[in-house]
Amino acid sequence: MHPAMKRTATGQTLTRHPRMRMGPAIAVYVWQYPLRFAHWGLMISILALSFTGYYIHNPFIVGQTKTPFLMGWFRFVHEAFAMAFIALFLVRMYLFFFGDRWVRWRAMVPLHKERFTEMLEMMKFYLLIRPSPISKIGHNAVAALSYLTIYTLMLVEIVTGLVMFNWLRQSPVLTPLVGWIPRLVNIQNIRLIHFFLMFVFIAYGIVHVHMCLIVSAVEKRGLMDSIFTGYKNIPVDELEEDDRRAIEAAEGHRVR
Repeated sequence: MHPAMKRTATGQTLTRHPRMRMGPAIAVYVWQYPLRFAHWGLMISILALSFTGYYIHNPFIVGQTKTPFLMGWFRFVHEAFAMAFIALFLVRMYLFFFGDRWVRWRAMVPLHKERFTEMLEMMKFYLLIRPSPISKIGHNAVAALSYLTIYTLMLVEIVTGLVMFNWLRQSPVLTPLVGWIPRLVNIQNIRLIHFFLMFVFIAYGIVHVHMCLIVSAVEKRGLMDSIFTGYKNIPVDELEEDDRRAIEAAEGHRVR
């Protein structure tokens, strides 16, 4: 019996999947707790940063007291969530190198020709040309590439935010890191990039949820549940094949 079966499915009855015509499936712990924590934390942070950031850009609430401090509170909340956002981003970067094999950078970066073929087939599914998605334990190739893109944009958002923070505060810590950037890029352009990326994140979130719902409905492997529980229903033969590839990749890496 596969080790994951002993660990994750004690007393569980293996059943044949009704929709994808796959063999006996097993609940596999795919998404680690730190990944799920970072996922939901980043989502909440983006919502809070978007709301407060838009207010800072365009104050749409008028204070009713003689000494309103609304802008101060919005800036405080924005900066607090910005620090949380950076911390969660660093957690995700850590998992890129020290997480399980389904969340590491090798599972995200298209290193082989088959990944590009998988992207093409997944695009056919998203465009309603292909009836079913590519069966994957972790992220499919299109999702993985989109995550790499959005994490890169998150890094840009963090850097531009720190530039504006340092520009206002002249922090002795941040000045050596980002203080040189306004000499290359006008601070107003930095502000515009920072503000524009907010809409990119909102649009990406809408598309991301939509695509996940579509894949989850067709696969019926617990994709939407997995971001809460960490478990996905994986065919035993697919898990064994994934184990074989992981061993071959590790051995090839050691040989090199």
